[in-house]
Amino acid sequence: MSYKLYTDKQEIFECNIFLEGASLTQATSRIIVETQDLKLLFEGTIDKDGNCKVPIKKLRGLVGEDAKGTMKLEVIAEDTYFLPWESDFEVDTAKKIKVEVKGQNKKKEDEWMTGKPSKPKMMVTEVKHPFDPVEKVVNILHKQGVGVSTIYESKKTMIPMLKKYSTKAGYKRGAKNFIKEVIQKLSKK
Repeated sequence: MSYKLYTDKQEIFECNIFLEGASLTQATSRIIVETQDLKLLFEGTIDKDGNCKVPIKKLRGLVGEDAKGTMKLEVIAEDTYFLPWESDFEVDTAKKIKVEVKGQNKKKEDEWMTGKPSKPKMMVTEVKHPFDPVEKVVNILHKQGVGVSTIYESKKTMIPMLKKYSTKAGYKRGAKNFIKEVIQKLSKK
């Protein structure tokens, strides 16, 4: 069975080392990952009880997914080189996604198959008449029997009221123009 290494996840190689005739206190370990094109070396540690740990970094960008090769554990203790373990390995991705399409709109499929882009469609659901605040005020004043002469007679109350209405209605040409237009249209009624 091959050892698994990952492109998107760090792996920690762990093993127990039993060494006779030498001390583990100054021993070092490393893993050599070897493919047909590349050799990578990862340094590890060995504690006094012989627990060996070698962190193997993510291999993304170094080795492609589905790459295969051999990996070797090398141990150096008191100037003596040991090769106590060797195994085949394969590279995989830890995080994967699978998509299952449940259904498809036939019309969309036909458009996709023919290569013709679908045209955006627009449906008109409601037509709003543009709001003319001048016309609205003129009609209300006319229905109430207010004419140009009434506006001039009561200008201390009418002018501030018309200014306030033009602001609230969002009239874009200013309050003065609003009042002028109201007076002009009201004079023609």
